[in-house]
Amino acid sequence: MSRIVQRGATGALSLTAGGTFQASTDANLQTLCGTRWDLEDGREVVLVSAGATNLAEGKLMQDAALIANHQNLVVTAVQAYSDNGNVPATVTVTLGGTAVTADEYALGYAVVVDGTGAGQTLQIASHPAQATTTGSVVVTLADAPNTALDTTSKISLVPQPGNGVIINPTTATNVPRGITLYPIVATDFGYLLSKGTVSCLADTTAPAAGTPISPSVNTAGAIMQTAYATNVVTEAVIGQAIYATVSAKYYPVVIDL
Repeated sequence: MSRIVQRGATGALSLTAGGTFQASTDANLQTLCGTRWDLEDGREVVLVSAGATNLAEGKLMQDAALIANHQNLVVTAVQAYSDNGNVPATVTVTLGGTAVTADEYALGYAVVVDGTGAGQTLQIASHPAQATTTGSVVVTLADAPNTALDTTSKISLVPQPGNGVIINPTTATNVPRGITLYPIVATDFGYLLSKGTVSCLADTTAPAAGTPISPSVNTAGAIMQTAYATNVVTEAVIGQAIYATVSAKYYPVVIDL
């Protein structure tokens, strides 16, 4: 359930062991993906699981790609949360052409994008698999809606932050999550640097010292000088360059994600 907690003094996985950064295969860490911790030097890390591809160090990572057919889904049934808490709230949606695996969106979010209750962001507790690409799936919510939903409501499904991160593509399919401090093998758990100084791959658009940086649209996993068009920023700003970078080299930057 979404609830306020105090940030822990120690992480569930130690950042280093025997002087080297470490990753883990412990599946119990799944529920902590997206959780952040402070380092003693003032930086911040976020726990993630790698997607299906190994993650190299010094590269920008993105959350798992959103599935277009799991956005703006039609609600066909709603079960309200019971007063005594014995029956959680559920919402039944019709898939838009892509199947869903069991708990693919557990600890992610159901965002009410239209209709009754629009504007709410509700954490997902669980859901079954649905192999029929246009079938229905019952999504059990960890958070009960403040405004009751109905069959005019439309839902978008957003995966758990930090779960199955990928190398940031040149065309964004979700949001940046952090930069790798060390390699993380596919499906393993480890930390990304989400705030502070870190080395990252640069592309050909070298930013000057102190200028804003953005995810590269030329090289996957790289950063570039933030693009402008008619004095309008056209790319997400994720931090600043410490000094001018050189293409295909790894330079220190300050990020804030």
